[in-house]
Amino acid sequence: NCVCAQCAHRNLTGAMSSVGRMDGAFFVSRTELLAWLNSTFQLNVAKVEQCANGAVYCQIIDACHPGAVTMKKVNWAARDEHQCVPNFKVLQMAFDKTGIQRHIEVDKLVRGKYQDNLEMLQWIKTYYDRNFQGSDYDALSRRYSDALPDWARPADGSCPRPPSRSSASPGGSSGYGNAQPRQALASRSRLLGGEPRRASQGSPDTTAFQAEHERLREEVVDLKITVDGLETERDFYFQKLRDVEILCQAWEERPDPNMTVSKYVEEIQKILYAKDDDAGVNGAVR
Repeated sequence: NCVCAQCAHRNLTGAMSSVGRMDGAFFVSRTELLAWLNSTFQLNVAKVEQCANGAVYCQIIDACHPGAVTMKKVNWAARDEHQCVPNFKVLQMAFDKTGIQRHIEVDKLVRGKYQDNLEMLQWIKTYYDRNFQGSDYDALSRRYSDALPDWARPADGSCPRPPSRSSASPGGSSGYGNAQPRQALASRSRLLGGEPRRASQGSPDTTAFQAEHERLREEVVDLKITVDGLETERDFYFQKLRDVEILCQAWEERPDPNMTVSKYVEEIQKILYAKDDDAGVNGAVR
Protein backbone atom coordinates (compact mmCIF):
# COMPACT_ATOMS: atom_id res chain seq x y z
CA ASN A 1 0.00 0.00 0.00
CA CYS A 2 2.83 2.35 0.86
CA VAL A 3 4.52 1.60 -2.46
CA CYS A 4 1.26 2.23 -4.33
CA ALA A 5 0.84 5.57 -2.54
CA GLN A 6 4.38 6.59 -3.47
CA CYS A 7 3.78 5.63 -7.11
CA ALA A 8 0.55 7.62 -7.17
CA HIS A 9 2.37 10.61 -5.68
CA ARG A 10 5.11 10.41 -8.33
CA ASN A 11 2.51 10.19 -11.08
CA LEU A 12 0.70 13.23 -9.71
CA THR A 13 3.83 15.35 -9.31
CA GLY A 14 4.94 14.31 -12.79
CA ALA A 15 1.59 15.34 -14.21
CA MET A 16 1.84 18.67 -12.40
CA SER A 17 5.28 19.24 -13.89
CA SER A 18 3.81 18.98 -17.38
CA VAL A 19 0.92 21.43 -16.85
CA GLY A 20 0.93 23.57 -20.00
CA ARG A 21 0.23 27.26 -20.48
CA MET A 22 -3.21 26.49 -21.94
CA ASP A 23 -4.22 24.49 -18.87
CA GLY A 24 -7.11 25.88 -16.84
CA ALA A 25 -4.63 26.61 -14.04
CA PHE A 26 -3.31 29.60 -15.97
CA PHE A 27 -6.72 31.21 -16.35
CA VAL A 28 -7.28 31.84 -12.63
CA SER A 29 -7.65 35.58 -12.08
CA ARG A 30 -5.40 37.72 -9.92
CA THR A 31 -8.32 38.64 -7.65
CA GLU A 32 -9.20 34.98 -7.04
CA LEU A 33 -5.55 34.08 -6.34
CA LEU A 34 -5.09 36.86 -3.78
CA ALA A 35 -8.38 36.06 -2.04
CA TRP A 36 -7.34 32.39 -1.83
CA LEU A 37 -3.90 33.27 -0.44
CA ASN A 38 -5.20 35.64 2.22
CA SER A 39 -8.03 33.40 3.42
CA THR A 40 -6.11 30.11 3.36
CA PHE A 41 -2.75 31.23 4.75
CA GLN A 42 -3.71 34.19 6.98
CA LEU A 43 -1.97 36.74 4.79
CA ASN A 44 -2.70 40.29 3.72
CA VAL A 45 -1.23 40.23 0.21
CA ALA A 46 -2.45 43.07 -2.00
CA LYS A 47 -0.26 42.47 -5.08
CA VAL A 48 1.02 39.39 -6.86
CA GLU A 49 4.49 40.97 -6.90
CA GLN A 50 4.68 40.59 -3.09
CA CYS A 51 5.19 36.85 -3.64
CA ALA A 52 8.49 37.54 -5.44
CA ASN A 53 10.71 36.80 -2.43
CA GLY A 54 9.60 33.15 -2.48
CA ALA A 55 8.33 32.93 1.11
CA VAL A 56 4.68 32.45 0.09
CA TYR A 57 5.61 29.66 -2.34
CA CYS A 58 7.53 27.91 0.46
CA GLN A 59 4.50 28.10 2.77
CA ILE A 60 2.16 26.61 0.18
CA ILE A 61 4.45 23.62 -0.39
CA ASP A 62 4.89 23.31 3.40
CA ALA A 63 1.12 22.90 3.72
CA CYS A 64 1.07 20.18 1.05
CA HIS A 65 4.14 18.32 2.35
CA PRO A 66 4.62 18.73 6.12
CA GLY A 67 8.29 18.61 7.07
CA ALA A 68 9.63 18.95 3.52
CA VAL A 69 10.26 22.70 3.75
CA THR A 70 12.77 24.15 6.21
CA MET A 71 10.50 27.03 7.18
CA LYS A 72 12.92 28.33 9.81
CA LYS A 73 15.27 29.30 6.97
CA VAL A 74 12.62 31.29 5.11
CA ASN A 75 13.19 35.04 5.26
CA TRP A 76 9.78 36.72 5.06
CA ALA A 77 11.30 40.21 5.12
CA ALA A 78 13.56 39.58 2.08
CA ARG A 79 13.37 42.42 -0.45
CA ASP A 80 16.57 42.58 -2.49
CA GLU A 81 17.45 39.86 -4.99
CA HIS A 82 20.37 38.53 -2.94
CA GLN A 83 18.04 38.19 0.07
CA CYS A 84 15.33 36.40 -1.94
CA VAL A 85 17.57 33.77 -3.59
CA PRO A 86 18.07 31.75 -0.34
CA ASN A 87 14.27 31.39 -0.05
CA PHE A 88 14.17 29.85 -3.51
CA LYS A 89 17.01 27.51 -2.49
CA VAL A 90 14.78 26.29 0.34
CA LEU A 91 11.93 25.85 -2.15
CA GLN A 92 14.14 23.98 -4.63
CA MET A 93 15.33 21.61 -1.87
CA ALA A 94 11.69 20.92 -0.97
CA PHE A 95 10.94 20.19 -4.64
CA ASP A 96 13.84 17.73 -4.73
CA LYS A 97 12.68 16.00 -1.52
CA THR A 98 9.10 15.59 -2.71
CA GLY A 99 9.92 14.71 -6.33
CA ILE A 100 8.38 17.85 -7.85
CA GLN A 101 10.02 18.17 -11.27
CA ARG A 102 9.28 21.84 -11.78
CA HIS A 103 11.94 24.26 -13.00
CA ILE A 104 11.99 27.41 -10.84
CA GLU A 105 12.95 30.47 -12.89
CA VAL A 106 14.57 32.21 -9.94
CA ASP A 107 16.26 34.90 -12.02
CA LYS A 108 12.87 36.07 -13.31
CA LEU A 109 10.83 35.66 -10.14
CA VAL A 110 13.15 37.65 -7.85
CA ARG A 111 12.87 40.67 -10.15
CA GLY A 112 9.29 41.05 -9.00
CA LYS A 113 7.70 41.04 -12.43
CA TYR A 114 3.91 40.66 -12.36
CA GLN A 115 3.53 38.10 -15.18
CA ASP A 116 6.27 35.73 -13.98
CA ASN A 117 4.93 35.62 -10.42
CA LEU A 118 1.33 35.38 -11.61
CA GLU A 119 2.13 32.24 -13.62
CA MET A 120 4.07 30.73 -10.69
CA LEU A 121 1.19 31.48 -8.32
CA GLN A 122 -1.35 30.00 -10.75
CA TRP A 123 0.70 26.81 -11.06
CA ILE A 124 1.32 26.42 -7.34
CA LYS A 125 -2.37 26.96 -6.50
CA THR A 126 -3.25 24.13 -8.86
CA TYR A 127 -0.59 21.98 -7.19
CA TYR A 128 -2.12 22.79 -3.79
CA ASP A 129 -5.65 21.98 -4.98
CA ARG A 130 -4.49 18.55 -6.20
CA ASN A 131 -2.15 17.64 -3.34
CA PHE A 132 -3.32 19.23 -0.07
CA GLN A 133 -4.64 16.49 2.20
CA GLY A 134 -7.10 18.68 4.09
CA SER A 135 -5.39 18.41 7.50
CA ASP A 136 -5.35 21.33 9.93
CA TYR A 137 -2.55 23.73 8.98
CA ASP A 138 -1.69 26.72 11.16
CA ALA A 139 0.08 28.94 8.63
CA LEU A 140 0.81 31.73 11.11
CA SER A 141 2.70 29.49 13.54
CA ARG A 142 4.90 28.26 10.67
CA ARG A 143 6.36 31.74 10.08
CA TYR A 144 9.46 31.86 12.23
CA SER A 145 10.13 35.59 12.18
CA ASP A 146 9.91 38.47 14.64
CA ALA A 147 9.78 41.08 11.87
CA LEU A 148 7.07 40.03 9.44
CA PRO A 149 6.15 42.58 6.76
CA ASP A 150 2.56 43.86 6.81
CA TRP A 151 1.51 41.63 3.91
CA ALA A 152 2.71 38.53 5.82
CA ARG A 153 0.41 39.25 8.75
CA PRO A 154 -3.32 38.51 8.90
CA ALA A 155 -5.69 41.38 8.16
CA ASP A 156 -6.09 41.92 11.94
CA GLY A 157 -2.31 42.51 12.21
CA SER A 158 -1.64 39.69 14.68
CA CYS A 159 1.80 38.09 14.85
CA PRO A 160 2.68 34.40 15.17
CA ARG A 161 3.25 33.21 18.71
CA PRO A 162 6.65 31.68 19.43
CA PRO A 163 6.32 27.87 19.51
CA SER A 164 6.15 26.33 22.98
CA ARG A 165 8.49 23.63 24.13
CA SER A 166 5.93 20.92 23.40
CA SER A 167 5.09 22.20 19.91
CA ALA A 168 8.73 22.79 19.03
CA SER A 169 9.59 19.14 19.59
CA PRO A 170 9.21 16.56 16.81
CA GLY A 171 6.26 15.05 18.68
CA GLY A 172 4.49 18.42 19.07
CA SER A 173 2.03 20.08 16.75
CA SER A 174 4.49 22.29 14.82
CA GLY A 175 1.58 23.86 12.97
CA TYR A 176 0.03 20.57 11.85
CA GLY A 177 -3.07 18.93 13.31
CA ASN A 178 -2.15 15.25 12.99
CA ALA A 179 0.80 14.87 15.42
CA GLN A 180 0.56 12.55 18.46
CA PRO A 181 1.40 13.73 22.02
CA ARG A 182 4.55 12.28 23.46
CA GLN A 183 2.65 10.99 26.54
CA ALA A 184 0.39 8.86 24.35
CA LEU A 185 3.41 7.28 22.70
CA ALA A 186 4.94 6.56 26.10
CA SER A 187 1.72 4.94 27.37
CA ARG A 188 1.49 2.77 24.25
CA SER A 189 5.08 1.66 24.80
CA ARG A 190 4.32 0.61 28.40
CA LEU A 191 1.33 -1.43 27.27
CA LEU A 192 3.53 -3.28 24.84
CA GLY A 193 5.95 -4.00 27.67
CA GLY A 194 8.80 -2.17 29.31
CA GLU A 195 9.69 1.49 29.47
CA PRO A 196 9.77 3.54 26.27
CA ARG A 197 13.18 3.49 24.69
CA ARG A 198 14.88 6.72 23.81
CA ALA A 199 15.60 7.30 20.18
CA SER A 200 19.17 6.55 19.41
CA GLN A 201 21.23 9.55 18.51
CA GLY A 202 23.01 7.70 15.72
CA SER A 203 26.68 6.90 15.45
CA PRO A 204 29.20 9.65 14.68
CA ASP A 205 29.67 8.13 11.23
CA THR A 206 25.94 8.34 10.48
CA THR A 207 25.78 11.94 11.68
CA ALA A 208 28.74 12.85 9.50
CA PHE A 209 27.16 11.20 6.47
CA GLN A 210 23.91 13.07 7.06
CA ALA A 211 25.74 16.38 7.37
CA GLU A 212 27.68 15.68 4.19
CA HIS A 213 24.49 14.67 2.37
CA GLU A 214 22.80 17.93 3.38
CA ARG A 215 25.85 19.94 2.33
CA LEU A 216 25.91 18.28 -1.09
CA ARG A 217 22.16 18.81 -1.51
CA GLU A 218 22.58 22.54 -0.85
CA GLU A 219 25.52 22.64 -3.25
CA VAL A 220 23.39 21.04 -5.99
CA VAL A 221 20.66 23.63 -5.42
CA ASP A 222 23.27 26.43 -5.62
CA LEU A 223 24.54 25.01 -8.91
CA LYS A 224 21.03 24.75 -10.33
CA ILE A 225 20.33 28.39 -9.52
CA THR A 226 23.71 29.47 -10.93
CA VAL A 227 23.09 27.54 -14.16
CA ASP A 228 19.64 29.08 -14.42
CA GLY A 229 21.14 32.57 -14.12
CA LEU A 230 23.84 31.81 -16.70
CA GLU A 231 21.28 30.44 -19.16
CA THR A 232 19.15 33.55 -18.76
CA GLU A 233 22.17 35.78 -19.33
CA ARG A 234 23.21 33.73 -22.36
CA ASP A 235 19.76 34.04 -23.91
CA PHE A 236 19.74 37.78 -23.17
CA TYR A 237 22.96 38.48 -25.07
CA PHE A 238 22.17 36.02 -27.84
CA GLN A 239 18.95 37.94 -28.48
CA LYS A 240 20.92 41.18 -28.75
CA LEU A 241 23.25 39.59 -31.29
CA ARG A 242 20.24 38.32 -33.22
CA ASP A 243 18.67 41.80 -33.21
CA VAL A 244 21.87 43.32 -34.59
CA GLU A 245 21.94 40.64 -37.30
CA ILE A 246 18.33 41.39 -38.29
CA LEU A 247 19.09 45.11 -38.40
CA CYS A 248 22.07 44.53 -40.72
CA GLN A 249 20.03 42.25 -42.99
CA ALA A 250 17.28 44.89 -43.23
CA TRP A 251 19.80 47.54 -44.29
CA GLU A 252 21.31 45.18 -46.88
CA GLU A 253 17.88 44.54 -48.42
CA ARG A 254 16.78 48.18 -48.26
CA PRO A 255 19.83 50.46 -48.31
CA ASP A 256 19.27 53.87 -46.78
CA PRO A 257 21.13 56.63 -48.67
CA ASN A 258 20.84 58.89 -45.60
CA MET A 259 22.55 56.40 -43.32
CA THR A 260 25.70 57.77 -41.68
CA VAL A 261 28.28 56.13 -39.44
CA SER A 262 27.05 58.04 -36.40
CA LYS A 263 23.44 57.02 -37.05
CA TYR A 264 24.53 53.40 -37.62
CA VAL A 265 26.39 53.40 -34.31
CA GLU A 266 23.39 54.97 -32.57
CA GLU A 267 21.06 52.22 -33.82
CA ILE A 268 23.46 49.50 -32.68
CA GLN A 269 23.84 51.11 -29.25
CA LYS A 270 20.07 51.22 -28.81
CA ILE A 271 20.05 47.44 -29.10
CA LEU A 272 23.11 46.86 -26.92
CA TYR A 273 22.00 49.05 -24.03
CA ALA A 274 18.31 48.14 -24.09
CA LYS A 275 17.08 46.17 -21.06
CA ASP A 276 15.22 42.90 -21.45
CA ASP A 277 11.92 44.57 -20.49
CA ASP A 278 12.41 47.48 -22.91
CA ALA A 279 9.37 47.28 -25.13
CA GLY A 280 9.54 48.58 -28.65
CA VAL A 281 13.24 48.09 -29.35
CA ASN A 282 12.94 44.65 -30.89
CA GLY A 283 9.73 45.62 -32.64
CA ALA A 284 11.36 48.68 -34.17
CA VAL A 285 14.27 46.59 -35.46
CA ARG A 286 11.99 44.11 -37.07
